[in-house]
Amino acid sequence: MISMHPHSGLTRGGTQVEVVGLDFRYQPEYGVVPHCKFGDKIVRATFDSTVRIVCTTPPSDEPLEMLPFEVSLNGVDWTKTGFTFSYYHEPKLETFFPSSGPIKGGTEIYFKGKNFPSMMHSRKSKVQTNTDNKHQRRLS
Repeated sequence: MISMHPHSGLTRGGTQVEVVGLDFRYQPEYGVVPHCKFGDKIVRATFDSTVRIVCTTPPSDEPLEMLPFEVSLNGVDWTKTGFTFSYYHEPKLETFFPSSGPIKGGTEIYFKGKNFPSMMHSRKSKVQTNTDNKHQRRLS
């Protein structure tokens, strides 16, 4: 296995995890059907190609724990990938301010809420507005 993405998802499950590797196979007549394991929970993978499978995460009651991620071509023999997956609770946005700024951009916007993933520990996000009214966010 070469990579997996993303490495985290919501505790309610349903996150699509792309797994990139070599020589994935799908031959159900021979019992060759790819699976993924998130900790001790096993799900059947969707075979996309010999280099890509997609797994949908099951629900979990273990937020913030780094669970081992493994792959199998038959649901029995597992490959230890060295990758981990963690779950987080759904973020809840309570408020943000200011609600507007100058068209030239540069306004700092502050978000208040709970359960933000670790990548958003900073409560600050800079939003730049281009002249065509498209917004770009850059976490700081």
